Amino acid sequence: MERVGALDGIRGLAVLFVLLYHSGAAVLGGFLLQSGVDLFFVLSGFLITTILVRTRDRSDYFRLFYLRRAVRIFPLYYLVLGAMVAGAALAIAAGVHANLGYPEAQNLLDNQGWGWLYQVNNLIAFEGPNAFPAMSHLWSLSVEEQFYLAWPLVVFFVPRRHLFSVCVGLAAFSMVFRSVSYVVIERDFAYHFTLCRFDGLALGAAGAVVLLTPSLRTRFGPWIDWFARRWWIVLVLLIMPESLALLPGFTILSLAYLGLVLSANEGRLEGFPKRCLHSAFLAHLGKYSYALYIIQFPITRAVLPFTPTEVVLVDTIFHVVVIGGASYVLARVSWVLWERPWLKLKGRFAYG
Repeated sequence: MERVGALDGIRGLAVLFVLLYHSGAAVLGGFLLQSGVDLFFVLSGFLITTILVRTRDRSDYFRLFYLRRAVRIFPLYYLVLGAMVAGAALAIAAGVHANLGYPEAQNLLDNQGWGWLYQVNNLIAFEGPNAFPAMSHLWSLSVEEQFYLAWPLVVFFVPRRHLFSVCVGLAAFSMVFRSVSYVVIERDFAYHFTLCRFDGLALGAAGAVVLLTPSLRTRFGPWIDWFARRWWIVLVLLIMPESLALLPGFTILSLAYLGLVLSANEGRLEGFPKRCLHSAFLAHLGKYSYALYIIQFPITRAVLPFTPTEVVLVDTIFHVVVIGGASYVLARVSWVLWERPWLKLKGRFAYG
C-alpha cells in the first residue's frame, strides 16, 4: 500500500491527543484529548481493510496478514507488558509497591492473563481500570487486536458487493449497543467492552471499501469534497461532553474522523489542515506513535503524583513536558534497539 504523508500526520495527531490527555491536560482540553483512541480506531480500520481487500484473492492472504501484524505488534507489546509484570512482582516482594504509588500492583499480577491474551478491555469493562493498574491503556490495543483477528475472515467470506453494508451495519450495532449499555449497565462497560467500540473501526473499514469500489467512490466523492472544506466540524464535535459521546457521540465523531482520513488520503485538504497534517512534527510523532502509546502510560503513573506547585496550569505543563519528553526518548530507543530489528523480519513477508 502506497504511504500517504498526511496519514502519518493523523497518526501523530492521535498520539499527541493521547499523550496530552494522560499527562493531565484533560483539565484543559476535556473530551478533545480523550478521543485520540477513536482517531486511531478509524485510521486502523481504514488501513487494514485497504490491505485486506487488495490482497483478498492471494493464496497466502491469511498467512501474510497475520504474520505481518504479529511481527509489528507483538514484540513491543509483550516486552513492555512483561517488564511491568516483572516490576510489579519485584516491588511486591520488596514491599515497596505502596511507597512507589502502586498499591494495587497485585491486581496486575493476578489479572496478567487478560493482558497476554489481548483482553484488557473486557477485564476493565467488568472490573474497572484498577484491575489492570498502570497498563489499563492497553484496552484500546486489545480492541484493535480482536478486530485484526476477526476482520480478515469477514473480508474473505463476505461478498465484495455486501461488504460496505456489513461495515455500516456493524457501526450502527456498536453505537446502539454502547448507548444501551451506558444507560442500563454503567460507564466502564460502555466505554471498554469490545462490541461497544467497534464503530470507529467499522467506519474506517467502510471508508476503505468506498475508495476501492468505483461506484461507491463516485457516490461518496462529493461528500469527501464537502467535508474537506468543512474540516472544522471535527473541532466542534470535540467539545461534546463524555456522557453524550457514550451514546451516539463516539460514532458521530468517528464519522467526522473518517471524513478527515478520506480527505487526507485523497489530497483534498487545503490550507491550515493540510499544512498541519503534513508538518514534520506530526509526521515524526506518527513514526513513533506505537511505542509512544505503549510506553507513555506507565511513565504517566510514575510522574503524576509529583506536582511542583498547586497551580493547575503550571502542574499540567510540568507533567506534559516531563512525561512527553521521557516517553519520546524511550520511544526512540525502542525504535532503534527493538522495533526496527523486528521490522526487518516483516520484510520477509512482503506483499509481492
